[in-house]
Amino acid sequence: MSYTESVQRAIDYIEEHLDEELDLSSIAEEAYISIAQLYRVFYALTGHPVKDYIRKRRMSVAANHLRNSKRTVEELAWDSGFESYHSFAKVFKKIVGLTPAAYRNAEIFFSFESIRLCEQIAYKEDKEQTELFPDVKVIRYMPAKMYAYLHISQNEEGMENEAFRIVFEKLIASKVERYSEVRIFGYNVDLPEENGRPRFGYRVLIANEKECMVDGEFIEEPFVGGLYAVRKVAALSPKTVQDGWERLLSEWLPKSTFEIGTHQYIEEFIAYNGKVTRMNLYLPVQRKLHNEPIEIVERLESIALFCRGYGAEAQIVAEQRLIDWYKRGADGNSRASKGKYYMSFHYGNKDSEEYWWENGILTVEPEALAMKGLEEKRIGAGSYACCVTKTYGLLTGVLDKIHRWIATNSKFRLDEERQWFAEYHAFEGMNVERDSIVKVYIPIISEESAWNEKLRKES
Repeated sequence: MSYTESVQRAIDYIEEHLDEELDLSSIAEEAYISIAQLYRVFYALTGHPVKDYIRKRRMSVAANHLRNSKRTVEELAWDSGFESYHSFAKVFKKIVGLTPAAYRNAEIFFSFESIRLCEQIAYKEDKEQTELFPDVKVIRYMPAKMYAYLHISQNEEGMENEAFRIVFEKLIASKVERYSEVRIFGYNVDLPEENGRPRFGYRVLIANEKECMVDGEFIEEPFVGGLYAVRKVAALSPKTVQDGWERLLSEWLPKSTFEIGTHQYIEEFIAYNGKVTRMNLYLPVQRKLHNEPIEIVERLESIALFCRGYGAEAQIVAEQRLIDWYKRGADGNSRASKGKYYMSFHYGNKDSEEYWWENGILTVEPEALAMKGLEEKRIGAGSYACCVTKTYGLLTGVLDKIHRWIATNSKFRLDEERQWFAEYHAFEGMNVERDSIVKVYIPIISEESAWNEKLRKES
């Protein structure tokens, strides 16, 4: 038996007896190693001394009870192996950073999940990346057998929680032992309309680690696994979860040494008494073969036909207006098919009342007339710092990268007279979400030209 297998047996034993008195001799016996070996290899493979690991797991369980139940701190102290409230509170504050009473009403959440060594993949990012995103880790989820259940709904909002609730109730009805410890995942599924009405699908996956028995509505299927960037989020609302995905995709991914993988996006549900309290977001990734370079390009003047929104709902408003325009048949005008879809927004100032967002079409047809339902303007010719990349959500990570490049380049500066934009390129037959290419253009001007322009205005 390998040391990895031995330590995983120790972890599993700890997990099954977490609410009982644990002694190292029993753990070592279960792992088929000596106590001295347990100390050494447990720390080497998990990064935690075995006693500290047990404390952190117990504090994580206690934190979950504090946030989601009315159990007293004294009860939790006793269940966690402490003989007094004071000793429990001291350890809780040391590990979590807050007293039990303060944590119960705090907005932050503490979580220290059981370690699965088969998923432990340590990829060293640079120090700045690690400090910016301490809550993101990259793991390898090994191939596994799962049971799948497809939930179909006519409403997209709240579909994930409804799917989880149905599956959780089925697990209880199927008398699955220790059902609360079964790992439950899910992902969105595109479904065709039925009788002209939209349908939304969410496939729930039950990780079949211990041969749980489920009814005939579940289909056994293999899960290919792969590399994933994982982030924990509180399941306070659909927006909270969506913001968690956005941070992974738009901010972490462009600055990392990874790119989008070809395997499945998944979400893991972490529940308390059947209610989802947290989610683990799994973003499929693969090693980046090369970094996207930033180049200086010259562009001709373009005509932008667009919809714009302002304020907190700017993105939603602009996107919906363009969708509605397309649904009206683009006013029968063929210019839409000849242009490139583009997006732009007020970079770096989302909380401002002046914040705006626009979606539209770029074309170089000089004789173009305004289309009904769309505004029109010209995006000036000149030099742009350009990065060709994948569609990373709102592209904030890519924008940060280009702005940093401009700020450290002594030959150029931002051209405030022109706006930045992202031009999207998709081809027939491609997976739009994964394979689309986007060219991000930020207008720049040479220091020499900027100086000459300043002198011209002053003269």
